[in-house]
Amino acid sequence: MALLLSLVIIGGCSDDDNELGPAPTADFTIAESSILKQGEEVMFTASSSNAFSFKWSFGDGNVAVGKAVTHVYSGPGTFTVTLEASGNGQRDIATQEVVIEGLIPETAFSVENSDDLRVSTTVQFINETVNGLSFVWDFGDVNNSTSTEENPTFIYTEAGDYDVTLTATGTGGESSSTVTITINPNDFELYFINNTDLKVQKINLNDPETVVDVFDLPGFSFGLAYDPEFDELYFSDDDVFKVFRNSINGGNQVEITDGLNGPRDIALDIANNRLFVTERSSDQITEVDISTGTKNTVYSVADDSFFLLPVGLDLYDGNLFATAVDFDAETVWTGSVDGSGISKIIDYGSGGFGYGLEIDKVNEKIYFDDNDGGNILRADLDGTNIESVGSPSDRVYGIAINNETGKFYFASRDGIIKEANLDGTDEKVLVDTTVDIRGLIIRKSN
Repeated sequence: MALLLSLVIIGGCSDDDNELGPAPTADFTIAESSILKQGEEVMFTASSSNAFSFKWSFGDGNVAVGKAVTHVYSGPGTFTVTLEASGNGQRDIATQEVVIEGLIPETAFSVENSDDLRVSTTVQFINETVNGLSFVWDFGDVNNSTSTEENPTFIYTEAGDYDVTLTATGTGGESSSTVTITINPNDFELYFINNTDLKVQKINLNDPETVVDVFDLPGFSFGLAYDPEFDELYFSDDDVFKVFRNSINGGNQVEITDGLNGPRDIALDIANNRLFVTERSSDQITEVDISTGTKNTVYSVADDSFFLLPVGLDLYDGNLFATAVDFDAETVWTGSVDGSGISKIIDYGSGGFGYGLEIDKVNEKIYFDDNDGGNILRADLDGTNIESVGSPSDRVYGIAINNETGKFYFASRDGIIKEANLDGTDEKVLVDTTVDIRGLIIRKSN
C-alpha cells in the first residue's frame, strides 16, 4: 500500500513584511554660538530625518555618539566631520569641513627688581605670555642682543633706558609686547689704603680713573675691613701697632686696641662684637673685643710649629682662613674661630707663596694671592680644585668680591687695581694709582 502525503499551505508572506520603513537622511548643523578656534567648545546637532541613533567622527581621531554633541579641537587645521545617522535598519552619512583657527598669543612679561636695575648686574625677565610656543627677545641694547629662551637673563653694560621687546609665536600667529626698563649706574666704590701718602682713598666703578681721598692714616697700614651695618671702616696700623675704626667718610676715628705685634689683615665678626687680626711678628691670630679692646690669642705657632708669619685673613661660617708666608708655612690655613684646631689646606706646591686672601661667601670659594706664580688663585673651601683667575703685576694684599655683579677686584702693591669676572675672564685694569696699595673693600654707595 502506498502512503500519500499532501501539503496544504494555508497562509503566505505579504509584500509589506519586506519593507523596512523610510530610510534616514543624515544632516547636521554647527551651533552659531560655537567659536571655531583651538581650545574652544564646538557644538554639533544632528538634523537628520528618520534617524534614531547618531555616531560622530570629528576628523582628528575622536568620536562621539548622540544627537547633540560637543568637541574641543586641540590644534588648528581643517577637519572633516562625519555623521552616521541610523534608523529603520538603514543608515546615511553626512560630512562637513570645519576650519579651526590657531591661537594668537597674549604676550606679556615682567622684570624682577624692576625698580633697582643696575649696570653689570643680571636682569631676570619673566615671561607671562599665554598661548605662546616660541619666543624672541630683543633687549634694546646697542649690540641688538637677542634671546630665544623662555625666561632669559641679560646684563647691561651701560646705564640708560632700554626698550625690551618680546615677540611670541603661537599656533595662530604672533604678537609682541614692549616694556621700557631703566638701568641705573652701578654705584659701587672700592676703598683701599694708600701707604705712599698715608691715606684711605676710593674710586667709583663708574669713574675708576678718579681717585678720591677719604681720610688720613696715622701710619703705615695693612688690613682694611668694612662694617656695612654701621657704615664704618676698620684698619690696622703697623707703625703704632693698633687697630682703628673710622666712619666711611672719615672724621670719627676711634682706637679699638693697641699693643699688637706686626698687625696685618682684619676679619670682622660684628654679630659677636669682635674682630680678628693676623700678627705677623708674633706668628698668631688674635681676637679683639671691639668694645673693650681686650685681646685673646686664637691660634699661634704653639698650635702648629709651621704656622709662621700669617698675613691675609678672612672669616666665613665660623672658620678663619689665613695665608702664611714663612718657608714651609705657605700658603692657606684654616681653623675654627673657637681655636679648636688649625691646619694647612693648601701648601706651597699647590698654592705658591702669597699675601692677600678673601672668601667668596656666596659661592664658597677662597681667592688668594700666589706671588711666586704671578696669579690670583681660587679654590674650594677645603683647598681643592685650585685654578688661576687673575694675573697681578705685584704682591696683592687686597682682594674684594662683588656677588651682585659677578666681579672681583685685586690691588697690586705697585698701585694697579684690576677687575675680572669671578671665573677670571674679562680681566682688565681699572686704574693705575702708582701708589703702594694695601687692603681693598667694596661698598655700594646707594
